Amino acid sequence: MPKKQIQVHDSFFKNLFSKKEEVTEFVTKTFPPEIVKKLHLKTLELDHTEYVDDELKKYFADKVYDCDYNYTDSKTGKVKITLLFEHKSTMENFPHLQLLRYLLNVWETQIKQAKDRDSNIKMKDFRLKPVIPIIFYHGKNKWNTEPFEISFEGMDKLLIKFLPQFDYHLIDMSEYPDSKIKELFKRPELQISLLLMKNIFYEPKLLDLIKEIFVGVDNYDNRQERLFYESITNYIYHSANINFKKLIEIMETLSTQGSKIFISTAMQLEMKGKLKGRIEGIETGIKKVAFLMIQRGDTNKAIKEVTGLNTLQIKYLRTLDEYLIDEETS
Repeated sequence: MPKKQIQVHDSFFKNLFSKKEEVTEFVTKTFPPEIVKKLHLKTLELDHTEYVDDELKKYFADKVYDCDYNYTDSKTGKVKITLLFEHKSTMENFPHLQLLRYLLNVWETQIKQAKDRDSNIKMKDFRLKPVIPIIFYHGKNKWNTEPFEISFEGMDKLLIKFLPQFDYHLIDMSEYPDSKIKELFKRPELQISLLLMKNIFYEPKLLDLIKEIFVGVDNYDNRQERLFYESITNYIYHSANINFKKLIEIMETLSTQGSKIFISTAMQLEMKGKLKGRIEGIETGIKKVAFLMIQRGDTNKAIKEVTGLNTLQIKYLRTLDEYLIDEETS
């Protein structure tokens, strides 16, 4: 998957699962019932720590929550619920290896944070928080779940005890028919987002879904819901392999409000893409200097003298909004 597309998928996934209400319903409807029964989902608390290192960024993005859990009838403690968004459109050959690295990052961070809080802590009395890893996969091919020992040659009972023993909970969207998603998930944002992520690579189904999603937008008028539909448009625009004009033609047949939101957002994205192409030849360092001078309020003449850019190039840079400038100069 191209880097830009990965970033868009990541952003959509992280935005969805940054909301406690959506995570609560998702966990409730997808986890084994015996685990859900022990979780105190009202205590869910987002963990803002970064556990995906540079190597793991090639494989997935994450959202992490702390939650109370009944270890026994009389003892409650914390567990971490990690939602891991798989980047690849096909199954990873050795997912346990990436997960092992990820789990080590989580536990090593727990130890470091404990020491930072109390330099005199006795580590022999310190206990790590268990982690429940969830792989969220929406690729084109079915994920084949196998135990870790299958990855090794000639394993028998005597050798297996020397392997790390852990598992993960898989959410393979290919196993969830659209009808099941609609039946299971009642929160509109969660249901729509899951349907989109499941069908984003399948044009005929996606086109039908877009019509279904936007036909009723006239019923929504608050700012939060508008932002959600703008984020949907951004996700479809950057991730779906559908002709831009075709999308616009479809939207013009739907609800007035839905058409307005989709087309205005899509046109802004289209304009950004064209502007981006027109400044790709400008060196990154010069772009940074020019943008800083624009933000400072300098005139075109002053920017020309410092950067050597012409009036048209400066005009394009002035037109770009902060989001695209950040993307260009990062």
